[in-house]
Amino acid sequence: MGELQEYKCPCCGGGIRFDSKAQKLKCPFCDTEFEMEALQQYDATLKQEKKDDMKWEKAEGSAWKEGEEQGLNTYHCESCGGEIVADENTAASTCPFCGNPIVMTGKLSGELRPDILIPFKLDKKAAKAGLMKHLEGKKLLPKIFKDQNHIDEIRGIYVPFWLYDFDTNVDYKAVGTKVRTWTSGDRKYTETSYFDVYRKLHIKYNGIPVDASIEMPDGIMDQMEPYGYDQLTQHDNKYLSGFEAEIYNYTPDQLSGRAVTKVNDTSKKWAEQKASGYTSLTSENMNANNKLLANRFALMPVWIYEYRYQGQNYMFYVNGQTGKCVGTPPRSVSRAIGLTAAFAASVAACASGIAMILEVI
Repeated sequence: MGELQEYKCPCCGGGIRFDSKAQKLKCPFCDTEFEMEALQQYDATLKQEKKDDMKWEKAEGSAWKEGEEQGLNTYHCESCGGEIVADENTAASTCPFCGNPIVMTGKLSGELRPDILIPFKLDKKAAKAGLMKHLEGKKLLPKIFKDQNHIDEIRGIYVPFWLYDFDTNVDYKAVGTKVRTWTSGDRKYTETSYFDVYRKLHIKYNGIPVDASIEMPDGIMDQMEPYGYDQLTQHDNKYLSGFEAEIYNYTPDQLSGRAVTKVNDTSKKWAEQKASGYTSLTSENMNANNKLLANRFALMPVWIYEYRYQGQNYMFYVNGQTGKCVGTPPRSVSRAIGLTAAFAASVAACASGIAMILEVI
């Protein structure tokens, strides 16, 4: 049985959640707010308390079938006694029976303990507003898709990332052109000059992010960037209370290739910017020596909204710090047909009008 950590309000006993708007822990029942440091001593007291001696009996037929429990862990909610089943990647969630926030502390220890994280800055209301703004102007969007009841299903999750630091030296070579034009008499002249362009750069990269979750699409997570690293803080399980969280599925060595690709792409852009002043610039070669200095395990906040429409799942992701939204909405076939018919009617009307004008002429 896995070990759970629940944060309970000292005033009323309700489950405390991290309030992204207040940046404090808050009890949703009595509205009492707590500073992160204020609960440290209270946590120590709770750990010393003797837990209730509860005995559980399994009903007939409740045992796992052979192989059915593979990759799953079970926990007992200390608030209601309900049995919680979670996959092996889940590090924080909520009890499906009483709604209390829980943190699987055993999942976040040793090598799996995050070094740093960015706390959620946007609450659910702000995330929904960001999603609605992203959907503005989408004429083919099904009306039901904007139903607030559906968007209420948005959930906040801390996604595992590796942050890499590099010391990079770049040798860049390109061919640049400068074009000069002038007029003499009735003739216009053009002169094109060619230049060999060389640039040497020394760049220090801090915190190149690469997501380490097998569940999250890499391309989408790349589009979630940039994050504001000025809000990085030391990891504390209390920040996870009320949200979901995952542990990493890939080691830093397994993802270092993606980090190097990001560094090289950025280094090339930097070199091209340093080689400005030419009419055109054609890159020929770039050698980059990337020395890895360090890597850190971090958790990044993401709001996720999943919607199923006509048998297909549509996923939307909102950066829990900046509000940046990524996702492609479904299209209503009926609305598309209606707009096409309206456009065709408009074209036909215009054509008829032109024909009448020609006839008059």
